[in-house]
Parts: sequence; structure tokens; C-alpha cells
Amino acid sequence: MLSLNNIRKAYRIGPTEVEVLKGVTLDVANGEMISISGPSGCGKSTLMNIIGLLDRPTSGSYAIDGAEVAYGDDDALSGVRNRSIGFVFQQYHLLAKLTALENVTLPLVYRNETQAAMEARGMEMLRQVGMGARGHHRPSELSGGQQQRVAIARALVGQPTLILADEPTGALDTQVGQEIMALFHELNTEQGITLAIITHDPRIARQCKRVAEMHEGVLKEQFVREGGGHP
Repeated sequence: MLSLNNIRKAYRIGPTEVEVLKGVTLDVANGEMISISGPSGCGKSTLMNIIGLLDRPTSGSYAIDGAEVAYGDDDALSGVRNRSIGFVFQQYHLLAKLTALENVTLPLVYRNETQAAMEARGMEMLRQVGMGARGHHRPSELSGGQQQRVAIARALVGQPTLILADEPTGALDTQVGQEIMALFHELNTEQGITLAIITHDPRIARQCKRVAEMHEGVLKEQFVREGGGHP
């Protein structure tokens, strides 16, 4: 589903070049649920940005859905990102003036679909994450857990092949965070959605079926949990 081969990323800070990723190789198959964990500053956010096509590697190759990413065309990159990747962030990133339904349908605006089709698809996704009754509420009228469910619905609405979640429970209390992880497991096991969860929290990482750990820009360890990692 996605394949990274010897990915390196360096930034120039004044006269100094700082290498953040030092040759990361990773293959994720369709239907996997993987966590990428590690302490602050280890490079996991940089890796997430490259997987999500939000940043470009200094060297190495990256293929998604069987096609190697070509970095020369920004419009093409945006198209791949819109079709293939759904994002869930720690701070939800919902637009305050829009309803839950309007937030969910935003990724479809660039697909030239009719308003009726977008709204029908959006409501379907809200029902899927348990928010069908809240479609016309604005973010300020929703709890943190409810906002994150709306964000997950938004990530799902375009039928991507990969959901990329960056610290998705970081702003939630423990109980609500577990509810969100249970929802991720449901989406993965019942619908076969591929999930990559970036987290600094080892308790969250260990709930994924496959665990990868980053240390100082290197992906050092990958293993599959016995029992599938369900919370």
C-alpha cells in the first residue's frame, strides 16, 4: 500500500545541515494498523509529513498505491493527497464557522460533486462514527471527543486508502481517548481501512497491531503484537 525506501530528510539551519531522517525504510500493506512511536524530536513528525505528502524527502523513494511519488508537480501531489490520504490531527482542525457536516464534506469540494451527493456522503460518515445526530452542530457545541469523531469522519469521507493520525488522543482524557482508539480498531477490522498512528505515548502505540519505533531519525524496531493490539 505504501513503501518508503531509504528516506532521508535534512534541514539547513544557518551553516549547519541537520539530518532528521537517516535512511528510513518501511512497507505497510493494505489493511494494516501500525503505530510510529518515539520521544519528542526523534523524527516521527517529519516522517508523518513525508508519508502525508506534506513535505519532500532529501533523498530516497516513496510509493503509494503502487505508484512512485513524483515530487515535481505540486498539483499532482495535491491530487494524490486528496484521493489517497485522510488526516486526523491532535487539535481536530475543524473550521469554527462551519457545521460538523460542512467540515466533513470539505475534502469533496475539490472533486466536483453535487451538493446533494456531498451531503449524503457526509451524513453517512457522521453516522458511521456515531455523530449522525450532530451534523448541524458547530465545533463549539461539541465536546473534544465529539470533535475528534467529526475529524475522523472528514478523514474517511473521500474514501482514502490510508488514514494518517497524528497524536489523535493527545488532547483527550484517557476514557475518551480509548473510545477513539476503539473506533480506529473498528474501522480497521470491519472495513479494512489502513491506519498509521503517530504517537509519543507507548500505551497508544501498543494498542496497534504493528508497532514501529523511531530513535534519532532511525526506524529501529518493528513487531506485531500478539492478540492484535485491541484496547
